[in-house]
Amino acid sequence: MADAPAVAQRPRVVAIAEITAEHAGPGLPQFHPLGLQRLNAMAVYGAYDASAGGLRQTAQYSVYAHEPAAHLAAQSILNAFGAQLPLGRSTAVATVSEAVMKQQRAHHHLPGRWRVPLPAAAFEASVAALRARGIAASSNATAVWAELPLNGSLPSGSRDPRPETAWLRVDTAVPHPIAGAGYLATLRLPWARPPSRAPELCQKLNALEHAQVDFPPRLGAWGLFGREDLPGYSCFLPVAEPVADLHLTLMWWFVWRAAWIRDRYWVAEQGLCVD
Repeated sequence: MADAPAVAQRPRVVAIAEITAEHAGPGLPQFHPLGLQRLNAMAVYGAYDASAGGLRQTAQYSVYAHEPAAHLAAQSILNAFGAQLPLGRSTAVATVSEAVMKQQRAHHHLPGRWRVPLPAAAFEASVAALRARGIAASSNATAVWAELPLNGSLPSGSRDPRPETAWLRVDTAVPHPIAGAGYLATLRLPWARPPSRAPELCQKLNALEHAQVDFPPRLGAWGLFGREDLPGYSCFLPVAEPVADLHLTLMWWFVWRAAWIRDRYWVAEQGLCVD
């Protein structure tokens, strides 16, 4: 009798790199819960939370056996380790005023755009890769976006004005106000109405992510976005020049994150339930 074929398994997590910075000192504003989660919408290399006398910022990166992207993992961890403290503090201080923001931007002197952008064909190839996995996706010259149904039945947003769909986007043409040029990845959920206790919800989602082991990198944060202060996830990776296929890697990270929300915390016709 022939041996049974081996069952494919996910790579095993062998370590979690955690990078934590404590932001304190003169010039650092005092953030109330709502302001803290608005600040998380601009987080670079980790989510902010309140700390005694200041802010704490934490990022995590799960490392797998036979890491398939060892160079990206090592570079991302090193970048977070070296830049989390200065960029994190400057971003927090920059909320004081537009003048202070300009001062902090000039202090870091990071490029606001790339000399040579990614070609549009790179985004088109990403769309083909996503569609091959059954994910609705589109692109333009600077971005790729996708939709992931959260209840498994509603059509995409192009055919239904109020679908239960997560919207994912990776954009290379939106510079960070302090960190300059890079990749902005976002996840937006279909809120029927603004949730009550939205700051606490963002804090809970960040804590839930940091409690995971087998999970995409926690280099961004759940925070509050737009005039309605709606919870969403954002990750900005500052880079001086484009990196081949990084936009697609970020998109797969966000597909994974949206699927985690769908499978654990989304209730059809009710929305997000984390209690």
